[in-house]
Amino acid sequence: MNLGCLGCLGLIMTILVVGVVAGAFVLLSGNVLEIPDVKAPELSRSDGHSAQQKLFEIVSRQAGRSSRRDPVVLTEREINSFLAYHLADSARIPLDPIITRLTRGSFEVQGKTVLRNLVQAAPLAQLMSYLPTARLDAPVWVTVRGTVAVEPASSGSRRMVARVRFNSLTLGKQPLSASLLTLLLGRTGSRLTEFPVPSNVDSIQIEDGRAIVRTR
Repeated sequence: MNLGCLGCLGLIMTILVVGVVAGAFVLLSGNVLEIPDVKAPELSRSDGHSAQQKLFEIVSRQAGRSSRRDPVVLTEREINSFLAYHLADSARIPLDPIITRLTRGSFEVQGKTVLRNLVQAAPLAQLMSYLPTARLDAPVWVTVRGTVAVEPASSGSRRMVARVRFNSLTLGKQPLSASLLTLLLGRTGSRLTEFPVPSNVDSIQIEDGRAIVRTR
């Protein structure tokens, strides 16, 4: 092995050690397990069904089964109810409850999970076995804030995706860099930043208390 390879190996090991230390610091920080101010939203199955029907309308337009072109407006209450009643078991990170708040230009998602669900990236996930089980199973509140934009999946592509850009991350009452989310979650974190959307979706605009989906 030449010196260049040794240098690369040393750099990789340094990055891994820094990642492990950062992850351990986050998990052992006292503020992580503190409960933030949480206001549970009002939920109803009828609101969840309404959101489901509006999403189906978007798909129907793409398939040519609907000629409507008016904006599809999803209220904050409809979104929260849809997430609670229809997506609770399919989330990549199980959050219960899960709370969404919409303010002009940005969103906030808040939810409760256990610490072990937040560590999915290698080698951090393997090293978590050295932490006390009680610590890993401790409940923690996750709060992320960010923006979303509809863009082509790649240059010249007709496939559209909703790209999420996280601006902040808080675990419990501990503010952290949003980039730490990808470090802890690995591939799961990367998948949280891009979602496929029907090709007829032109934009998603977030206003106070609602999201407006415009189609072509």
